[in-house]
Amino acid sequence: MSLADLASLGSFVSGLAVVFTLVLLLLQIRQTNRNQRAAMQQGRAARSVDFILRATEPALCETIVRANNSDLTLAPAQIAALNTYAVAFYWSMEDSFLQHRQGLLDGASWETEVETLKQFLMLPAWRVGWEMCRDAVSGDYRHYVDSLLQSVKPMKEFNESAAWRHLMEKQLAEIEHDDAGAKPGTTEQHKSPE
Repeated sequence: MSLADLASLGSFVSGLAVVFTLVLLLLQIRQTNRNQRAAMQQGRAARSVDFILRATEPALCETIVRANNSDLTLAPAQIAALNTYAVAFYWSMEDSFLQHRQGLLDGASWETEVETLKQFLMLPAWRVGWEMCRDAVSGDYRHYVDSLLQSVKPMKEFNESAAWRHLMEKQLAEIEHDDAGAKPGTTEQHKSPE
């Protein structure tokens, strides 16, 4: 093998090494991108769960229930707590809005956020919360929520207890219907989940 042949072989091996390195680099970038998206989704989920769990604190829970039922007799401290909670909600949604615009939050997650925003914007107390904090958010997000506000039909109140009872009655009726349809003497029984 001549020196020229060895040089050609060396160039070929160097070329393969460069291609191999580029492939590894692309795979690493792809994995890093996946990890980044997973971290963003995990952060969004943690933020959302924290927000939901805060609403179970007895004083805030009572305030939210009364506000959702358009109770105008809330005390000043309750109004302040509700408005602060609303600001936290809308700022959290702004973060998701900005992440989605930058391609860091996928379409399905953003769709969930939009539906949640719409649900909140149906209720007068949350519409008021938006009006009170809208000037403290970015212009594009402000315009987006304002457009949602216009597209959502407001409802006077949301009685969660009545909705829950209705759905429970429906579930219990289905169970009774299923039990009535079971053949006597068979082992078909509904067991509670363990």
